[in-house]
Amino acid sequence: MEYMNGEFIMMGCREEDALHSVSDCAAFIREAGFIPLFSNLIPGFSIEEHTAAAQWWTGDPETDPWVWRQVLASDPDIAYGKFFGRNAGFIARDFFPIFANYRRNGYDFDALFEDELASYRAKKIMDVFELDDENAGRQIMSSEVKELAGFGKGGGEKNFEGVLTDLQMQTYLIAGDFRQKKNKKGVSYGWYIAVMETPETKWGRAHVASAYAEDPLKSWEKITARMKQLCPDAADDRIQKLLGIRYPGVESKPEKKEKKEKKIRLPKEWVIPANPKYYDVESAFEVTDEIEWKQGAGIRKDDTVFIYVAAPVSAILYKCLVTETDIPYEYHNGKVQMKAVMKIKLLKRYQRDRFTFAVLKSDYGVNAVRGPRGIPEGLSRDL
Repeated sequence: MEYMNGEFIMMGCREEDALHSVSDCAAFIREAGFIPLFSNLIPGFSIEEHTAAAQWWTGDPETDPWVWRQVLASDPDIAYGKFFGRNAGFIARDFFPIFANYRRNGYDFDALFEDELASYRAKKIMDVFELDDENAGRQIMSSEVKELAGFGKGGGEKNFEGVLTDLQMQTYLIAGDFRQKKNKKGVSYGWYIAVMETPETKWGRAHVASAYAEDPLKSWEKITARMKQLCPDAADDRIQKLLGIRYPGVESKPEKKEKKEKKIRLPKEWVIPANPKYYDVESAFEVTDEIEWKQGAGIRKDDTVFIYVAAPVSAILYKCLVTETDIPYEYHNGKVQMKAVMKIKLLKRYQRDRFTFAVLKSDYGVNAVRGPRGIPEGLSRDL
């Protein structure tokens, strides 16, 4: 079957020329590098157009491409998610780092949030996965993510599907499997639901971030070059619309952002993480009571920050006052990125066994501390 020179087989093609099995489809995806599930702006560039119409929606796992996606989501060489114009498709393992570098624009999610380029709703979803320092975390059904992130009944948050799609378009999340819900007896029932995870959970950070040293524009050029190989006649504007992304934080009217930054607010309280692997904050506070710290998104002078020291401590140890912000500081080592730092002054110390992660989670509903976050009223009072 010829599909490397733009001669694609359309839906309704001759049976002998179509993709007939999930293994055929997996090989097709790996060879192409990336491809949407359904037909789109670029004729011939989809799984739909390489399969016979009669195969779809039969429920037969041997022949139905709609069922294949469930198998392909857990394939060790393929990522499945809403990657193409906010619609579903596949990216091969070898090509994924190129997409991640372009789509993320050099940001891991925590850095994106700290630079005020991700919404608090996106942060609430990412917090559910309880990511570690490598951005790997748990797998969790999308229906559970919705409830845990506060988008379900009584949660108050809206637009779950839209925010979840954005995170897939930015390559921070993928659908790593499909599973059914289980009743109290452990019996499976109902529709198969996408199980979400980070690509780092599937492949490890080293692989996902392996193109980070490259300019994101170079990664985009590789994506479009591959697209031209696959479909030489594809128009540039259609390629942009299907494969491109508008980076978060891009303002159509810069003056709106300026006005927002000038808005006056009262001082706030935050919990911020400290990773002993990168900085020994305990030793620093033994020498001086005022230190410079990576500036978190939204933190301003006169705010209060409570420092949560990560494992092996896993507890809030310090209360500090922010005395100065927006101090220029350029640093990037592939994991930690800084564009500015702030000065914080030590006000209070806490016993290591008082505000542990177990206590924060059970008593105050704090499930993760990976970036600056607000403090529940009860925790603020007890601190």
